Amino acid sequence: MYIDLSNAKTTISQALTDQAETYRKQLFSGTMENTGWVDLPWNMAGDILDRIQQTADEIAGKCRLFIVVGIGGSYLGARAVIDALNGDQPGRPHVMFAGYNMTGAHLDKVVEAMKEQATCLCVISKSGSTLEPLLAYSILKEEMFAKYGEKEAKKRIYVITGLQDNPLRQDIEKYGFSSYYIPENIGGRFSVLSIVGLLPIAVAGFNIRQLLQGAASLSMEHIVDYACTRILLQQGGKDIEVFTYFSTNLRFFGEWLKQLVGETEGKDGKGVFPACLCFSRDLHAVGQFLQQGHQIFYETMIQYKRAQADFVIPDCVGEPFAGKMLEQINRCSEAGVVKAHSEGGIPVIVVNVEQVDEYNIGQLIYFFELSEAISAMLLGVNPFDQPGVENYKMNTKRLVESL
Repeated sequence: MYIDLSNAKTTISQALTDQAETYRKQLFSGTMENTGWVDLPWNMAGDILDRIQQTADEIAGKCRLFIVVGIGGSYLGARAVIDALNGDQPGRPHVMFAGYNMTGAHLDKVVEAMKEQATCLCVISKSGSTLEPLLAYSILKEEMFAKYGEKEAKKRIYVITGLQDNPLRQDIEKYGFSSYYIPENIGGRFSVLSIVGLLPIAVAGFNIRQLLQGAASLSMEHIVDYACTRILLQQGGKDIEVFTYFSTNLRFFGEWLKQLVGETEGKDGKGVFPACLCFSRDLHAVGQFLQQGHQIFYETMIQYKRAQADFVIPDCVGEPFAGKMLEQINRCSEAGVVKAHSEGGIPVIVVNVEQVDEYNIGQLIYFFELSEAISAMLLGVNPFDQPGVENYKMNTKRLVESL
């Protein structure tokens, strides 16, 4: 993995680098609250990983459909990895996600899928009381009981939650559901390399050890440089960070990044607004604006060297494309965008990995987690709270109570 800052249009001072490095060391010091995720690449002991893998294989042996109920960090990380790695694997269940909205039409599709396939259900919520997943779980639990009967359904329902008393923990005690706990010092958006992300990823058939090994291999130098560059761009009036990528498989990785950035630094009137665009599709939608519109943004482009699949362009297309590989042309488009945007005055940061696999996705996850935490600290905000999110929840509860 390497970071190309040559088109970022910034110069990082030694003082800023030193400050970022100080914050990086603080994250690893073990003295800061909510930093239990920092050591996960090294501290997920073999016996814990063995238990996760055994549970995943047990689930895979019981079902063809694995429903994961969660919202925000309780589902986005796992979905980002599974989608990036091409989704369903031979012989493994299809992983379907629910509980990230309150739309009846979506939940109806989930229920219909349950009727047609052998199903296991997993609900993930640290507090156990977050509204969207709690509602979906309550409905889907009843559907599981109706389909299998209570005795069999209890063997097919899995709960991942915090240790504090909550509705999910009460169900664990009442029904004896298989369960894992989420450590108190790991927040949702930083939890993908914990049980929260690892169990669904393992159920889908991917190598969770490689994911952690990739994270552990990351160079710390890249993290500090990227965090410093982001702060300098924000200070220069760039209020939007546009994450771009030339693979549709990374679309949910972009969604995960939106939450990571938005909740980590978007407070106290500070932080960038995160957006994600999939090229070349979105070049035909907002490419004109990017090139010549109101440039209050900078671009972080995620690239990969080796493609997951490729095709030879048939002769009927004509020159200069005939006979070339599809991904060669995709790479030319990628380079063309970097050149055009940079020449148009847009700061462009390139994050490049070898290929999209477990090892490299692990690197990307850990890179963005650490650099985002350092960025927030450089901005002078707490990276690990999200007080603004509670406002809509309180208003929703009041309105429901008034019905």
